[in-house]
Amino acid sequence: MSFTVPKIAAIAPTWLALSELKPLAPTDVHLWLVNIEGGAEALPLLEQTLSPDEQARATKFRQKSDRARFIIGRGILRHLLSRYTGLAPSAICFSYNSYGKPALMSSPSAALPLQFNLSHSGRLVLYGFTQEHPIGVDLEQHRPLDVLALARSVFSESERAVLNPLPPAEQLTQFLQLWTCKEAYVKATGRGLSGLEQVEMAIAPNGSICVPVFTDASPSDSYWQIQPMSLGNHFSSAFAVNKPAFNLYCYRLYAVQDLIQLISPSPTLG
Repeated sequence: MSFTVPKIAAIAPTWLALSELKPLAPTDVHLWLVNIEGGAEALPLLEQTLSPDEQARATKFRQKSDRARFIIGRGILRHLLSRYTGLAPSAICFSYNSYGKPALMSSPSAALPLQFNLSHSGRLVLYGFTQEHPIGVDLEQHRPLDVLALARSVFSESERAVLNPLPPAEQLTQFLQLWTCKEAYVKATGRGLSGLEQVEMAIAPNGSICVPVFTDASPSDSYWQIQPMSLGNHFSSAFAVNKPAFNLYCYRLYAVQDLIQLISPSPTLG
């Protein structure tokens, strides 16, 4: 009797333009995929919005390209948060938990109880936003990896069983899909990558990712939903959100004109 190991079923998002942006409702998840390669000409404007500690972090990057990516990524985050909260990009203040996960500091001026997360890989940055409910996102660019060796160190036996029968090219894709699911989840919980090995993802026969098992999971974990996404162009990603149901809206900013429009004055979307 043959047994078919399920493959992870990743969705292909339907991308919307900035002009189609909707207010963030309590039942919504908003994802943004941004190509930061076109942000070089906006670098001075974005750098002005950073806090002193962010500017200090930027100076620690040895490579000019890494420094630019950090500034552009953080600057865009501030402009996105500005659109949701009504605060000026430079007025946004962050707090950090013990694992380094950023959160908005409470402000009477902020319009929403906003949750957010971000991940960057190569030329792309993925941002996720919800109201109140924790969210985590992860993005990975495909690159040559010793998949089975890495899987032995970070995946459970049942997770490795998904990879073993596959040809090498599919092993890489499935590894990165599972990796992004695990990392999105631990980022959403605020535990950091130190908890990655404690998380075991269960893959249903239809390829969906089931509720993970965590060593100290709380009852609220029953609401976690984890969604892998295929972005094409050799990128894999996933998001995890602690909501029983949601509406997903995905926005993509790839052109220089998109970034210029984003950093222009805009109405609040709360």
